[in-house]
Amino acid sequence: MLYKKRVAVRFDRTAKSYDLGAAVQREITQRLAGLIKSGIGSGQLWCDIGSATGALLEYLMPMPDKTKFICLDMAFSPLRYAAQRNYGGLSLNGDIEFPPIRPASLDGAAAASMLQWVSSPELALRKIFEILKPDGLLYFAVFVEDSFKELNAVRSNRGLLPAVWLPSENELFSMFESAGFHILKESIQPFRKTLQFTDAVSALKSLSNIGATATADKLLNRKELDKLCRDYTSMFSEDGMVNLTYSSVIGMARK
Repeated sequence: MLYKKRVAVRFDRTAKSYDLGAAVQREITQRLAGLIKSGIGSGQLWCDIGSATGALLEYLMPMPDKTKFICLDMAFSPLRYAAQRNYGGLSLNGDIEFPPIRPASLDGAAAASMLQWVSSPELALRKIFEILKPDGLLYFAVFVEDSFKELNAVRSNRGLLPAVWLPSENELFSMFESAGFHILKESIQPFRKTLQFTDAVSALKSLSNIGATATADKLLNRKELDKLCRDYTSMFSEDGMVNLTYSSVIGMARK
């Protein structure tokens, strides 16, 4: 429960700057929207799980006739910004591990890089499975094991856990199948991008904008954070710039 509160607080604090600072996340969301457009129909009910500031709905406009989206998030501020976009989504504050949505009521759901932040990805997938109708669709983007490899190498050297849960592709697909989903392998799109920053602090701020500093491990004090940044710069600077890698799997699963 403490970890969930920490995640919610992190996203509440970064809601205003999310769209400016989370360029990679927006690119991933845009790709996910491209997949969803081929599977969404008129008169349907969908849920954007972990909707943040509602960027997914922006990329899905115009929506099919009479199709409705629930924007579900456990942080209040992102939902407020999503509502201000005025794309017609219904803002709903809640936890996907205890979903305030009736079983078998959704035609589809989207989870854009949200499985990283839940306390139990297995439970979250089972709950999503329950609220989908038979043959319901789940479109997903999940950061996988090579993501943030620079930061995680520095953290590992200091005896710290990875900032967030980062499964292998096989581990991820096995988890979907255990929850009852069938992965459509032809829909899978790998995404990988390495960004460069002027210093380690800027790299960490980039991660902070997508919540990746809301770790379940202990929080670092100022002295520890300064040491981590020095180590980061020493290990992963190249031509005066600091590298940070993002790696994600984008795809679709059917109930």
